Amino acid sequence: MVATILHADDSVAVRSWVAENLADPSFKIVSVADGQEALEALKSSPFDLLLTDLEMPNLDGLALVAAVREMPMYRFLPVLVFSAKSPNEVAPEQRHNVTGWIVKPTDPEHLRRWIRRALPR
Repeated sequence: MVATILHADDSVAVRSWVAENLADPSFKIVSVADGQEALEALKSSPFDLLLTDLEMPNLDGLALVAAVREMPMYRFLPVLVFSAKSPNEVAPEQRHNVTGWIVKPTDPEHLRRWIRRALPR
């Protein structure tokens, strides 16, 4: 089964790195530049996982996660934060809706393990 992953990050370099390092027949990566684009993508196509940065223009990662949790079809969507900020830099009530947290930079295998662990079986 191919898992469709929505990746939201304003950095072109990070989006390219993720696409390159998740090049795998079991993943389809859709990349967008900010949280607003991610919401539009979620409304138009089904996704199995959201991988999001925190600091983005238009709609940041935490606001994106809050909006996703309000969408009935995505209430339980696995959400991984992929950010240079550690979870300790964010208030606990703001991070309770995420499945996992990966601090940049990381190695590709660590990212793949988190994604495989978070995806529904």
